[in-house]
Amino acid sequence: MTENETFEKVDFKEMELDDEYNDCVFISCDFSGKAIQNTDFDQCEFRTCNFVLTRFKAALRDSTFADCKMTGADFTDIDRFSDSLVFENSRLDYASFVEARLRKTVFRGCKMYEGYFNDADMAESVFDRCDLERVSFVGTNLEKADFSTSFNFSINPSMCKLKKAVFSRHGLEGLLAHLDIVIRG
Repeated sequence: MTENETFEKVDFKEMELDDEYNDCVFISCDFSGKAIQNTDFDQCEFRTCNFVLTRFKAALRDSTFADCKMTGADFTDIDRFSDSLVFENSRLDYASFVEARLRKTVFRGCKMYEGYFNDADMAESVFDRCDLERVSFVGTNLEKADFSTSFNFSINPSMCKLKKAVFSRHGLEGLLAHLDIVIRG
């Protein structure tokens, strides 16, 4: 187990990871293209790291990803004990959260072009100031999720669980797009 360490500009692409990292900080590290498996990250912080095309098969608990490049990152096989994640100002274009169970996840200021949340459990998650253009939510549990400050989303209410989800008035358009109606004013 590695505890209370800071890693800066480390290329983890070809390196073997420890079994567990606790309360560690990763700054400008490169994990691109790596399959992260059999490794637990608990109370870790990732700043300006590269996770392009990274596959997560690990447990992530109480961890923050700030200003990270995560294009094509795959959270489909993330460990079921993962929770309390925060993504801040990160690029999550084409990221896959298909069938992931990540309740209470916070996405703040993220760009998520064409991401996939199909059949995921994202209940009580917060999408704060996120650009959700072409993001797919099919069969997704979004109960009590907060979309009140996000934009460019299109969610078909008949294909998701939305009980007590929060939307702003200007966001209602994203809930009606599937009806192919014109909204003015």
